[in-house]
Amino acid sequence: MASVAADASGWVPVPRAVQAALVLVTLFVLPVAWVGVRAVWVLRGRAELFAAAGGHPRRRPTDLQLVNHLGNEHPLTPLWWMVAVLGGLGTLCLGVAFPFALAGGATALTNVLLGAGLAASLAALALAVPGIRRADVQGAEDRRRRTELWSLPNAVERRLAVPFLGAGDGAHLGT
Repeated sequence: MASVAADASGWVPVPRAVQAALVLVTLFVLPVAWVGVRAVWVLRGRAELFAAAGGHPRRRPTDLQLVNHLGNEHPLTPLWWMVAVLGGLGTLCLGVAFPFALAGGATALTNVLLGAGLAASLAALALAVPGIRRADVQGAEDRRRRTELWSLPNAVERRLAVPFLGAGDGAHLGT
């Protein structure tokens, strides 16, 4: 927004390519990076808690550790869903644009870029769907291990029942 405002006010000329790159990074790269960093942090904490439980099975983690690291879904599930959504959106947008670019006589470079983007979007979808299934199986295994190791108080059970991304079925929180 700062680059758009600076360019509009005439304070600093900012090329459109730089503005487009900044928008793409803000909309796509930063959210994926944030969810990925969060998933790595949760996976690390989860591994530490289960390793500690192996050495001291009667020592239960704190409620905060359970909520932060051992939720009811696997930590990679949000990342896989984000890749699936972005891949689906990319496939939809580029799948519609590609035939028009071919019919409109676009340059070869434009066609190659659109085709490569479409292939990357389809590949992201092909990777995300099995990843979601695998994360679901791992999440079920984590729940089984957690119930074997620790009994949970009611307040923590309620907090763990709320999925990381909101509604577990993908529905909007307000529905």
